[in-house]
Amino acid sequence: MQSQLGIPELRHAKRVLCVQPHYDDNDIGAGGTLATLHDAGVEIIYLTVTDDLVGVVDVELSNRDAAAQLKQEQLRAGEVIGVNRQYWLGFPDAGEYDYFELRRQIIRYVRLLRPDFLFTCDPWLQYEAHHDHIQTGLAVSEASLLHAMRRLKVEPELDRRYEPYTINGVVFYFTQYPNTEFDITALHARKHHAIDFYRAQFTPQEMAQLHAELEVEELVPEVGAQPRYIERLKIVTPNKLHLHTATWRS
Repeated sequence: MQSQLGIPELRHAKRVLCVQPHYDDNDIGAGGTLATLHDAGVEIIYLTVTDDLVGVVDVELSNRDAAAQLKQEQLRAGEVIGVNRQYWLGFPDAGEYDYFELRRQIIRYVRLLRPDFLFTCDPWLQYEAHHDHIQTGLAVSEASLLHAMRRLKVEPELDRRYEPYTINGVVFYFTQYPNTEFDITALHARKHHAIDFYRAQFTPQEMAQLHAELEVEELVPEVGAQPRYIERLKIVTPNKLHLHTATWRS
């Protein structure tokens, strides 16, 4: 059905690169989808943009100890989801960093890893106030277009041997205009189990609230049937991210 509507078929993916502003965004936004893809044999790779230190609840914890806890939580959650590899850029959480350096780093990983799909948060979400989310989503969107332009340099040796290829689709979570509903009923509990590892940035009350809000987003009530859970995603081909006035509604 997706391919008939011009929407790239995510189930045909072989390797996906999931670029998130913070250590928990991929799992909160698309953890059920990613776990499903992993179980189908897709290679799942995470690239985290910031160091996440600003969001740590315990203000008495040193940056060193906080960083260690964040990484351990992310790795444990990743094992539950089925993440094959993880990379970190270490930009300052909620801080000052150069957008074009961020874009360069993302293009570097695209050229190095050659994923056929990119996942990230939708930078065009209305009322999104967190600049890390906006910058990350925009940088991934640009990278999907610019990675094949060999005159754009990111790293000498990598640039020299890079052979351009086609990215099949960009997958946006936290989106206001989804065009795909991905059934995660079988992986719903696994997704929520993974999210439970993110304790550094959530109090117990905040974690309970997060689960409750996700339940509202994911649950599709069906009278007289077992509950069904979905994740709503926006999947587009990279060429639809430049000069296409109808992409928002397609």
